[in-house]
Amino acid sequence: MTVTTDSVMTDPISAVTGILPALRRTTRPPQEHAMDAYALAETVFGRRLSVTERRELDRFWRTDWAEHRLVLDDAADRSLAATAIAFGTPVFHGSGPGYALSFHPDGEVVRSVRHALGRPASWVPAVTTTRSLLPTLVDPDALDVPLPELTAALDDRLARGPVALTLPAASHVPAHLTTRVDGVATLEVVVPGVRCASADLLAATLDRAGVALLATTRPYATCPTTGERGPVLERVADVQRTFGRMRPGAVVLAHRSEWRARRRHAPLHGAS
Repeated sequence: MTVTTDSVMTDPISAVTGILPALRRTTRPPQEHAMDAYALAETVFGRRLSVTERRELDRFWRTDWAEHRLVLDDAADRSLAATAIAFGTPVFHGSGPGYALSFHPDGEVVRSVRHALGRPASWVPAVTTTRSLLPTLVDPDALDVPLPELTAALDDRLARGPVALTLPAASHVPAHLTTRVDGVATLEVVVPGVRCASADLLAATLDRAGVALLATTRPYATCPTTGERGPVLERVADVQRTFGRMRPGAVVLAHRSEWRARRRHAPLHGAS
């Protein structure tokens, strides 16, 4: 099994963005899904929500995220976003120099996000996890290199920024998060760099949700008629304009300064 760094086959979310593309400033109408936010949370929890939990969920559901945003560098805002994901509500958040959408790995949540984003039925999201949990998601017997050798190389890359890998999946990884390549179940894994504020968000969310990974994707619009993929949205204003009112709703957790985020990760441009 060949390991590929800094590339994601099914859904690119890489450490290297290069020159920001020209953005198509078109707004997609909200996409409805049969499940509302309460039903999604109850699916994730496997039980009915309490009155208190419904009130907690209302904080995410009743906010106009096309106008309002939380701040990734604020610990209280990260905690709120972590709770949202644990409830099954996706979160657009700063990731490296740009943005990502991360969400609970439950199959119904993944289907809801796919529908809301207008992705095709065959779409498989990438996953994201921490460096410490990554080995638990991999089938070491299907690797071309020993797992310790892989993780040592990964540590060197993470010092420079986030890394995306294609790896053979452990048997317990849900099938809806894997893609079969030459008969082997693989998953696209993104690990935040040590300098990325999204690493703190990820660690808090995994702990709160009690899972070892989240599903994730880059924010880009898909034409509902042709299926043509639009450019990746690298600025929070464009994310909010395009997806701020999608249904079920998604929380927005923005970089405090997008200019500083791009400058912090500038050395990654052109990396192999």
